[in-house]
Amino acid sequence: MPTHDQHPGVFLLERYLQPLGITPSDLAVALGIEERQILDLVEGRSPITADAAGRLALYFDVPARWWLELQARYDAEHLACLEKLRAEVTPYPGLADVLVTPLGVKPLGPRTAEPPKTLLATYSKEFLDRLREQAKWAKEIHRTPVQVTLPDGTVMLTGK
Repeated sequence: MPTHDQHPGVFLLERYLQPLGITPSDLAVALGIEERQILDLVEGRSPITADAAGRLALYFDVPARWWLELQARYDAEHLACLEKLRAEVTPYPGLADVLVTPLGVKPLGPRTAEPPKTLLATYSKEFLDRLREQAKWAKEIHRTPVQVTLPDGTVMLTGK
């Protein structure tokens, strides 16, 4: 898996084209696109588009999603305007009352004066430590395990 610092086009060049002896020109012909597009891609000047991901998927018989996820991870890590946006965007004021996930948000319900028993009461420290270790082994996920206590007192293991 490439690092987030490596442009997906450079990854394509180094991990696919060079080992197979495929030139950017050969790839452009095989994909039915202009050579300039491939050169811009493998030199890190342009992103992998949905169209290019589909073509690469068919050519290498891999999911198009792989290429798009590489590009999305790279873009997220290189969001140059993030600090500028931070000064302009006000976070949603009710964040403490919802659980935000990639699949949407879930209201956490009213807060109680006394939080309910946490998952730590259910799972031993050794079990949580084992989960942390397993998460560390999964290097390709690029996440650091983090223990989080939700506003309702529930403890969960997640990552950042």
